[in-house]
Parts: sequence; structure tokens; C-alpha cells
Amino acid sequence: MKYIYIFLVLIFMTISGCAVVQPWERERLADPNMMFDENPIQKGIKEHYINIREGSEGGTGSQGGGCGCG
Repeated sequence: MKYIYIFLVLIFMTISGCAVVQPWERERLADPNMMFDENPIQKGIKEHYINIREGSEGGTGSQGGGCGCG
């Protein structure tokens, strides 16, 4: 009986972590503070400079093998 209570508590904890975001709530999640890069234009200029200097382009997305899982 004790294990059933523990199981139910774990189930309720995992279910409570799921949330549906309404369209009017998404504007808070799109805040500029949530961006990884402070200045995306400056990042693009830097990547363009590196591509010209190295003579190659691409490879700045996901890291790892060709499957894109790394």
C-alpha cells in the first residue's frame, strides 16, 4: 500500500510539470532577456568574417556527427 502512494505522488509530480502556454502568454517568453546572444547582428557579422577568413561556411549549428544528435 505504501508503494501505491509513492507511485501516485510521482505521477502527480510529473503531470504537474506540463503546461499549455496560451497565445497571449507567449509575449513574456519572447522577451529579449531570454535570448542567448546579446547582439545577434554582431554575431552574424563575426560568423561572416570567420567564414571569409577560413574559406568555409556552415557548421555553426549543432555539433557532433552527421546525424545532428550531438
